[in-house]
Amino acid sequence: MIKKIIGTMTTGILLLFCNILVGNDNITIAQRVADLADECVQKYPAANLISAGEYFHKSRDKSWIIVDVRSKRERNVSHIPNAISKELFEIQKTDFKENLILVYCTVGCRSGAYTEELQKDRFNAFNLYGGILAWALEGGEFVTPEGRSTNRVHVYSKKWSVLPTAFESVY
Repeated sequence: MIKKIIGTMTTGILLLFCNILVGNDNITIAQRVADLADECVQKYPAANLISAGEYFHKSRDKSWIIVDVRSKRERNVSHIPNAISKELFEIQKTDFKENLILVYCTVGCRSGAYTEELQKDRFNAFNLYGGILAWALEGGEFVTPEGRSTNRVHVYSKKWSVLPTAFESVY
């Protein structure tokens, strides 16, 4: 019940923030992202959730590891700065037992599944609610594999191509 309340509050906060930040024109984008994210929350209800806004606030004073569970093809377009792939994390995971783990994908389904796995292994892992779509709505940055800032974001498929107009969807 508490997770459902938090999820509803997160959706409301995301929609309110997007309305203030980008105006009413992108509110439908924010609602679509929230709808997609809520589908993932229903599939992986045990996964701890964190919104991009919460992460931005909490990451100032804590040591976080960011794990991108998307495919190499998706990561080759862009990723969240300082993120590591799931494959690299798996190789080094014993080094990260004391860290907070932010897990993400496009909207939160693949990362929800992996977050639940990590939690079973006693990691302090959090699924990024709304994934990179919500990250973009919150004004988060993306970088290329070479570390250059970019507005191109791989969104997995046309179904998830719901980025703000400042970004270019790739699928």
